[in-house]
Amino acid sequence: MKKNLYHTLAVTLLTALVWACGITIDPTPLCGCSPVVTLPDILVGKWEFVGYVKEDSLDIEKEKLKASTAAFPANLEVAYNTTAGNRKKLDISGSSSVNTYNGGITLGTTDSSWRAWTPITSGAIAQTKMAGSNEAMAFEIKYLNGLSVGEKVKIEDGMNILLRVKIPNDEMLFVRKR
Repeated sequence: MKKNLYHTLAVTLLTALVWACGITIDPTPLCGCSPVVTLPDILVGKWEFVGYVKEDSLDIEKEKLKASTAAFPANLEVAYNTTAGNRKKLDISGSSSVNTYNGGITLGTTDSSWRAWTPITSGAIAQTKMAGSNEAMAFEIKYLNGLSVGEKVKIEDGMNILLRVKIPNDEMLFVRKR
C-alpha cells in the first residue's frame, strides 16, 4: 500500500513538473519563460506554394495531405538575415513560374506562439527579368505581389507543416518541403 502511495506521488509530481516547465506539443511554455522553438526557427527552411485559400477553395485540413495545386510551380526559402543581427529580420528567396526572386521580411515579434497570427512587414522584392507566357507572367505577378503585401504569418501543424501568409482578402498557403 505504501509503495503505491509513493508511486502515485512520484507520478503526480513529475506530471506537475512537466506541465510547469512547458514540455508540451506547443513550444510556448506555460511557465512564461522563453519559447523553446520560436517562429523564426520554424519559418527558416524551404516551402512549396500550394495556392490561395479562398480563390482556390483550399480546405486547409485536406491540404496537409497533398502538395501544390497551383497552376505553376513556385517556392519560397526563408533564411536568417545574418547581417541584421536581429532575429525578426529574415531573408526570402525562391522561384516563381518564370523568374527567381529575393527580398526580406520583418516579423512584428518573435515572442508570440508560432500558432498565432504574427504581423510581418515585407521589404522590396527583386527578381530576374525573363519573359514567359502570358499565363505564367500573370501568375508570377500575383504571387510576388502577395509576398510583398503580406500582413501576417501563421504556422499550422499536422501531417505537414503549413505556412499561411495573410494578404488582403485571401491567404497564400505553403507546405514545408521535405
